[in-house]
Amino acid sequence: GGGGNGAANSITGASVTYAGGGGGSQFPSGSTSGGTGGGGNGSSGDGQAGTNGLGGGGGSSERNGSSAGGIGGNGVVFIRVATADYTGTTTGSPTVTTDGSDTIMKWTGDGTYTA
Repeated sequence: GGGGNGAANSITGASVTYAGGGGGSQFPSGSTSGGTGGGGNGSSGDGQAGTNGLGGGGGSSERNGSSAGGIGGNGVVFIRVATADYTGTTTGSPTVTTDGSDTIMKWTGDGTYTA
Protein backbone atom coordinates (compact mmCIF):
# COMPACT_ATOMS: atom_id res chain seq x y z
CA GLY A 1 0.00 0.00 0.00
CA GLY A 2 0.86 3.66 0.05
CA GLY A 3 3.28 5.15 2.57
CA GLY A 4 1.99 6.89 5.66
CA ASN A 5 1.86 10.67 5.73
CA GLY A 6 4.46 12.54 7.74
CA ALA A 7 3.91 15.24 10.33
CA ALA A 8 3.44 18.93 9.54
CA ASN A 9 5.64 21.42 11.38
CA SER A 10 5.71 25.23 11.26
CA ILE A 11 9.12 25.93 12.86
CA THR A 12 10.11 28.01 9.80
CA GLY A 13 6.91 30.07 9.88
CA ALA A 14 5.34 28.03 7.07
CA SER A 15 3.82 24.58 7.43
CA VAL A 16 6.02 21.84 5.91
CA THR A 17 5.41 18.10 6.17
CA TYR A 18 8.37 15.88 7.10
CA ALA A 19 9.10 12.14 7.43
CA GLY A 20 6.58 10.56 5.05
CA GLY A 21 6.68 6.78 4.78
CA GLY A 22 7.85 4.94 1.69
CA GLY A 23 5.29 3.19 -0.49
CA GLY A 24 5.05 -0.59 -0.56
CA SER A 25 5.95 -2.79 -3.51
CA GLN A 26 3.40 -3.61 -6.17
CA PHE A 27 3.44 -7.12 -7.66
CA PRO A 28 3.47 -8.05 -10.49
CA SER A 29 3.45 -4.49 -11.87
CA GLY A 30 2.61 -0.92 -10.95
CA SER A 31 3.57 1.43 -8.14
CA THR A 32 2.26 2.82 -4.86
CA SER A 33 2.61 6.38 -3.61
CA GLY A 34 4.95 7.47 -0.87
CA GLY A 35 3.40 9.47 1.96
CA THR A 36 3.37 13.26 1.98
CA GLY A 37 6.53 14.57 3.54
CA GLY A 38 9.06 13.06 1.18
CA GLY A 39 8.17 9.37 1.09
CA GLY A 40 9.47 7.56 -2.00
CA ASN A 41 7.12 5.62 -4.25
CA GLY A 42 7.12 1.83 -4.11
CA SER A 43 7.36 -0.11 -7.34
CA SER A 44 7.44 -3.51 -8.98
CA GLY A 45 10.95 -2.39 -10.08
CA ASP A 46 13.34 -0.26 -8.05
CA GLY A 47 11.80 1.75 -5.21
CA GLN A 48 12.14 5.53 -5.30
CA ALA A 49 14.38 7.30 -2.79
CA GLY A 50 12.89 9.44 -0.05
CA THR A 51 13.30 13.21 -0.41
CA ASN A 52 16.48 14.69 1.06
CA GLY A 53 15.84 17.44 3.59
CA LEU A 54 12.44 15.99 4.46
CA GLY A 55 13.54 12.68 5.97
CA GLY A 56 11.11 10.59 3.93
CA GLY A 57 11.37 6.81 3.82
CA GLY A 58 12.47 4.97 0.70
CA GLY A 59 9.95 3.08 -1.41
CA SER A 60 9.87 -0.69 -1.46
CA SER A 61 10.91 -2.80 -4.46
CA GLU A 62 9.44 -5.95 -5.89
CA ARG A 63 9.67 -9.13 -3.89
CA ASN A 64 11.98 -11.38 -5.90
CA GLY A 65 15.18 -9.53 -5.05
CA SER A 66 16.23 -8.37 -8.53
CA SER A 67 15.37 -4.74 -7.74
CA ALA A 68 16.50 -2.38 -5.01
CA GLY A 69 14.46 -0.54 -2.41
CA GLY A 70 14.80 3.23 -2.33
CA ILE A 71 17.09 4.79 0.26
CA GLY A 72 15.59 7.06 2.88
CA GLY A 73 15.96 10.81 2.48
CA ASN A 74 18.41 12.77 4.62
CA GLY A 75 16.89 14.41 7.65
CA VAL A 76 16.94 18.01 8.75
CA VAL A 77 17.84 19.88 11.95
CA PHE A 78 16.37 23.26 12.93
CA ILE A 79 17.37 25.68 15.64
CA ARG A 80 15.14 28.69 16.24
CA VAL A 81 16.38 31.53 18.47
CA ALA A 82 15.36 35.11 19.18
CA THR A 83 17.13 37.31 16.62
CA ALA A 84 18.37 39.52 19.46
CA ASP A 85 20.25 36.47 20.83
CA TYR A 86 21.50 35.09 17.48
CA THR A 87 25.32 35.03 17.41
CA GLY A 88 25.80 34.05 13.77
CA THR A 89 28.51 31.56 14.81
CA THR A 90 27.82 28.41 12.77
CA THR A 91 29.69 25.66 10.98
CA GLY A 92 28.49 23.64 8.04
CA SER A 93 26.17 25.33 5.62
CA PRO A 94 22.91 26.15 7.36
CA THR A 95 20.18 28.03 5.59
CA VAL A 96 19.43 31.03 7.79
CA THR A 97 16.05 32.79 7.62
CA THR A 98 13.94 34.96 9.88
CA ASP A 99 10.34 34.74 11.01
CA GLY A 100 9.11 37.73 12.94
CA SER A 101 11.58 38.38 15.76
CA ASP A 102 13.25 34.94 15.44
CA THR A 103 16.14 33.57 13.40
CA ILE A 104 15.87 30.02 12.09
CA MET A 105 18.88 27.89 11.12
CA LYS A 106 18.31 24.77 9.01
CA TRP A 107 20.94 22.07 8.40
CA THR A 108 20.62 19.15 6.03
CA GLY A 109 24.20 18.06 6.77
CA ASP A 110 26.77 18.39 9.53
CA GLY A 111 27.12 21.65 11.39
CA THR A 112 27.03 23.48 14.71
CA TYR A 113 25.72 26.66 16.27
CA THR A 114 27.47 28.41 19.15
CA ALA A 115 25.29 30.61 21.34
